Amino acid sequence: MFASKLVCTKCGEEYSSACGVYKCRKCGSPLDVRYHYEDIAEVIQDNDPWFREHPHMWKYWMFLPVSNLRKVVTLNEGGTRLYRVKRLEEKLGISMLYVKNEGENPTGAFKDRGSSVEITKALEFHARRVIVASTGNMAASISAYGAKAGLDVTIVVPEGTPEGKLLQARMYGAKVEVFGKTYDEALAEAERRATEEGYYLTGNYHFRVEGQKTTGFEIIDQLHFKVPDWIIVPIGAGTHLRAIWKGLKEFQRVGLIDELPRIAGVQIEGYDAIVRAWETGKPVERITEKVPTIASAIAVKKPVDGENVIRAVRESDGHLGTVTNEETLKAGMLLGREGLFVEPSSATALALARKMREEGIIESGDSVVVVATGHGLKDTDTWNRVIQS
Repeated sequence: MFASKLVCTKCGEEYSSACGVYKCRKCGSPLDVRYHYEDIAEVIQDNDPWFREHPHMWKYWMFLPVSNLRKVVTLNEGGTRLYRVKRLEEKLGISMLYVKNEGENPTGAFKDRGSSVEITKALEFHARRVIVASTGNMAASISAYGAKAGLDVTIVVPEGTPEGKLLQARMYGAKVEVFGKTYDEALAEAERRATEEGYYLTGNYHFRVEGQKTTGFEIIDQLHFKVPDWIIVPIGAGTHLRAIWKGLKEFQRVGLIDELPRIAGVQIEGYDAIVRAWETGKPVERITEKVPTIASAIAVKKPVDGENVIRAVRESDGHLGTVTNEETLKAGMLLGREGLFVEPSSATALALARKMREEGIIESGDSVVVVATGHGLKDTDTWNRVIQS
C-alpha cells in the first residue's frame, strides 16, 4: 500500500492512514488520503502491460488505500463505458461530447466505486456491522458490498426516498430505517449511532473519495491519456467532484498527464448551497427552505464537501451552476434518444453543459465529458410522470 497519511482538507492536521477517524478531530472538516507518489511513479513508469490493460477501478490499485489486494471486496465495479454522442454534439454545438455512464456499475450508480473501498476498509478495521445515511443510491451500494463481505448493514434514509432504491437495499439484506425529512437529518442520526453504538460509519468520507476518484482515472485512460477541456459532475454532497479532481491531480503528479481539465459542478434548483457560496464569496451555508425536486439523489441542504468543491473549481478555472427541474427533464429525454437511460440527478450534468454552451462558457471547439452518475431505473416514477404528460 502506498498510502502515507491522512490530512485535514482545511486545517492541515495529520493522522495515521491506519487511524479510524472519520473527520478532523480538530476542526471537523473532511480528510484527505495522501500517498508516496514517487513510489507510484516508479511502478507505472514504462509499464506497458499496465497501460494496455482495459480501464477498470482496480487497475489503479496503487492509488487506493488498501493493504491486501487479495481481500478486496469487489463486484467488478468501474470500467463503465465512455460514449461519444455525436447527434448531441450537433444539437448543442460542441465539438466533442462524451457521457461517462456510471449507471453501468453493479448497483446502477457511481457509489459502487467508493463502497468497494469503504467496505474493504471496514474489514481491515475488523468491523462486523456498518451504518450509512443515504438518499437511496449509497444505501443500495453499501448494502450490496456489505452483503458481499458478510457484514450487518443498517441504512438510515429520509422520508420520501424512492422505493426502488430501498428495494435494492432490502434485497441485499440491509435493515432500512426512515429517519427525518432530509438527508442531513439522516446523516446526523447515522453519525450519532456510529459514535454511541459502535457501528463502522460509511458515507461521504475520505475512503469513499479514493474509490470515486477512479471515475476521473478512467475518463483519462479511455481518452488515451488526452485531457478533455471540461468534465461536468452533478453535486449532492460534493464528494464525487472533489474525488475526481483529486485523482486528476494525482495523475498529473506522477506524470501520466501534463495538464488538467476544467471542472464544472451542477446543483438542482432549491438545493444549490455551493453555487450560492460561489457567487457571493461567502461560506457554504445550509439551505433552509423546502423545495420540490425531481433530483432526490442530489437534494442535499448542507453538502459536506462544499468548500472542497469550490476549491477544486477555483483551481481548475472551472464553473458552478444551477439547473431547473424542467431543464433536467429535457436533458434526460435527450440522453434517452441517444440510448442512455439515466436518473434525473444524472441528467443535470448535460443540462448544465447545454447552458454553458449557450452562455459561451463552453466554446464550440471544446471537448466535454458529462458524468451520468446513475441508471434511470433508480427513479422510474419520475420518468413515468414525464412520459405520461
